[in-house]
Amino acid sequence: MELKKNAPLSKYTTIRVGGLAKLMVFPRNFEEVREALKISQWEDIPLFILGRGANTVFGDFNGIVINTRFLNRFTVSEKGDGLEVVAQAGVPLNYLVELGLRENLEGIYRLVGFPATVGGAVAMNAGAFGYEVSKHLRSVKFMLYTGEIVEEKAEDLEFSYRSSPFPTVGVVLEAVFFFPRANYCVVQEYEDIKLRRKQTQPLQMPTAGSTFKNPASTSAGKLLEQVGMKGYRLGNIAFSQRHANFLINLGGASYEEVVKIIELAKRRVFEEFGVELEEEVKLIESSSAYGWKVCGA
Repeated sequence: MELKKNAPLSKYTTIRVGGLAKLMVFPRNFEEVREALKISQWEDIPLFILGRGANTVFGDFNGIVINTRFLNRFTVSEKGDGLEVVAQAGVPLNYLVELGLRENLEGIYRLVGFPATVGGAVAMNAGAFGYEVSKHLRSVKFMLYTGEIVEEKAEDLEFSYRSSPFPTVGVVLEAVFFFPRANYCVVQEYEDIKLRRKQTQPLQMPTAGSTFKNPASTSAGKLLEQVGMKGYRLGNIAFSQRHANFLINLGGASYEEVVKIIELAKRRVFEEFGVELEEEVKLIESSSAYGWKVCGA
């Protein structure tokens, strides 16, 4: 198993912010994932599961990062009126989007432009334009922190808005999807969504994606714009002029700057509207709630 010590985390996230990870491993099979969990236990250090690094901002992480990029097996088979797809955690989500476009499949094409892996998309229940990845998810194979591999049907797992049981219950290894063929041509809507993203999101800048989840009654971007955060800059980090809910790295931004501007935005929105914004982006450092400990079995 490939292992790097003191890995520079900014290289592995879409916003290009990050300190160093004590260890980063690149498992090529499920047994090597189990080995990484054992390392976390033996060293008594937290771990973090990393796909393509969207929705993630790192500080220094005195733990082990499991990079899933080499868990990339991907198979497609005809089944009834659609296609069954089996994809390991490290498969880029755009593989599914491109398949959906090519085969005129329902739903998945709406996630065009998401810089995510299948594992990350399942773990956060990625969604856009009224679609969530869990809609066509049939089952998930995952590894408990004891090293045991489990497979459960999607309906037996609890998915909600930008939320899933993962990684709390274990590490996503593989997902099975069934995508029906659409009874309409998906190309036009795909192109419309692609254009809308280009016009409204800072796709050419280093960004982590949406900073906050949308509250029930409105959009986070609208609230942020109303309290003056659109275009607001703090050091080398700023909320985009194009979309107020996207942070962009202007060059050399630090984890501390990201935390400060997020705290400022949350405070302004709460003071003005009484709404507590919840981060969609994960802030990862050694003391982070997202650094899971593997306890002894």
